[in-house]
Amino acid sequence: MRVRPPHREEPALLETGQLWEIATELRPLLEQTARAGSTTTWPQIHKRLPGLPRLHADDQCVLLWLVDKDGRKGEPLLSALVTVGDRQMHPRFPAVAEQLGWTTPGGSRPHTAWSYEVLKTHQHWRHRR
Repeated sequence: MRVRPPHREEPALLETGQLWEIATELRPLLEQTARAGSTTTWPQIHKRLPGLPRLHADDQCVLLWLVDKDGRKGEPLLSALVTVGDRQMHPRFPAVAEQLGWTTPGGSRPHTAWSYEVLKTHQHWRHRR
């Protein structure tokens, strides 16, 4: 007999005001990550922002969209720095980026375009304070 792990219920969706507040806290953290030439994951974000509630996957996407929507036009996407596993593109990054007007350069694969966006983000923020 197989024992199934207990089902973790998805957290409730947050209200827009709460999402904007969290995005305001998240943006500086992602800017620091970019300056460090690194990437991060949601579990690491939760460690760095201990007051952050458990987030529904849809809220995570909205937060990343809000962080980049709040940036200057033409800035590389900070949302590219949120990864899964060992520095792998978050599976929902292409959808978030597309909502922000980001397009994959003709003929390139999404993963290749994402890697280039990460590099651009690191270069953009390297010397900014």
